[in-house]
This record gives sequence, structure tokens and C-alpha cells, in this order.
Amino acid sequence: MARQSESAAHLRAHDYAWLVKRWRALAQRMGWQMGKFAEADGFPVYAIRSARQAGPRLYLSAGIHGDEPASTEALIAWCTRRARALKSCQLLIFPCLNPWGLQHNNRNDARGRDLNRGYHRQDVPVIEAQKKILRGRFFDAAVMLHEDYDAHGVYLYEIPGERPFWGEHLLAAAARHVRREPRATVEGRRCRRGLIRTRITPETLPEHPEAFCLRFGHTKRSLTFETPSEFSLTARVRAHGAVLDEVLRLLRK
Repeated sequence: MARQSESAAHLRAHDYAWLVKRWRALAQRMGWQMGKFAEADGFPVYAIRSARQAGPRLYLSAGIHGDEPASTEALIAWCTRRARALKSCQLLIFPCLNPWGLQHNNRNDARGRDLNRGYHRQDVPVIEAQKKILRGRFFDAAVMLHEDYDAHGVYLYEIPGERPFWGEHLLAAAARHVRREPRATVEGRRCRRGLIRTRITPETLPEHPEAFCLRFGHTKRSLTFETPSEFSLTARVRAHGAVLDEVLRLLRK
């Protein structure tokens, strides 16, 4: 029965209204605050915050690229499955940062902008609204869920910060469901068994992704996890979930 339910969910992976409905139900059950913080391309964009004032501080986001549906599916599935454990955490969740893109299976927003290259700008309303929410907040870990059309396996960007690093643990968990990226180079960066860990500064790239915004303003652990979008959606969702399970385990050590 669980597998039938999982398959049914995947058939609606680009249905933003249905995604929001599930998040509303979970937030109500958990006593989390779910509120619209922006309007983007005719769609409301939501943030979810837990009421808890103690415990590990965890930032989670998905769906900044609309053609990466395993990210949004995995996040709602994992938070539902781990709801009891998450009661001990301070959470800030962005369930889908690009609803138009998700609905239209498009990486970019309706204006053709890649939102994950715009955190250095001040003229993208949804990003500006998100940065306003982030102002003055700090997290023990920030995890951004993604997919890659060209990937041959799972891989992880870990911007160096607090030690010990977590990348190896997270990839080992994910590899139980999807193999590691075998390429030695991904987007011009050295990739060692799926791990990309390069020392960078805000000046490294002319266009800033969400991971930069988090690492250089709000956390010492910025983790961007990627699954290969040509693989089984079920396997990709499970790989994302395994990474989040490991993050939660490491936070609670």
C-alpha cells in the first residue's frame, strides 16, 4: 500500500496546488506556521516555520529549479515520515521556491531567470522576500535539494565550514539508493566519488546561488545535494530522504 501511495504521489510531481495542500495538512498537524511570503508569476510562494525555540536549527529548501521534481517530492515525503523526530528541531522550510517552474517543468521562472543564480541581485522579488526572512537568522545546517539532467549518479556540494565535514556520510547514505556520480569533474569542479568540496569566497562566482547566500550569511554547513534526473523518480526521492535522515542524525549527535 505504501508503494502504491508513493507511485500516485509521483504522478502528480508537478502539481503545485497538490503539493501545497499536503504541506498545509502537515503544518496544521505539527503546529508549524505556513505563510505566503511572496507572489511569483501568479503563484503564492510559502515558507514554513516551527514554533520551537530550542534544538538544532535546520534550513531546508527545494524546487528552486522547476524541472527537479524529486526535490519537492522528497522534502514533503521526508518531513511527513520524520514528523515526530522533527518536533525537537527549529525549522525553516521553503517547500518550493519556483512554483511556476514546477508547474511547467521548467528550470527557470516565467521570465527565463535561473533563480539559483540571483542571490547577489536586488531585483528578483521572491529572492528579496526570502532574504528578508533570513535576515538575522543562523542555522546549524542548511540543505538544498536539487537534481541534474546530466548527472550519472548522486553528488554533493559541500562548502567548507565547520568540521568535521559531513559530505562523506551523506553520500554513503544516498548511495544505498542511487550510485555515486562516477565523473571526476562536474561543471568544471573536481568531483571525488560524488563529493565536490572546494574552498570558495563570495567573489568566486559572478552569480550567487542559494548555497552562497546561506553559507556566507547564515550557516557554517551549506550542503547542496543533487540526484540524476534521468534515473527513477522513486529512487531519487529515496536518495534525498536518506541524505536528510543522515543530516538529522548528525545534528542530534
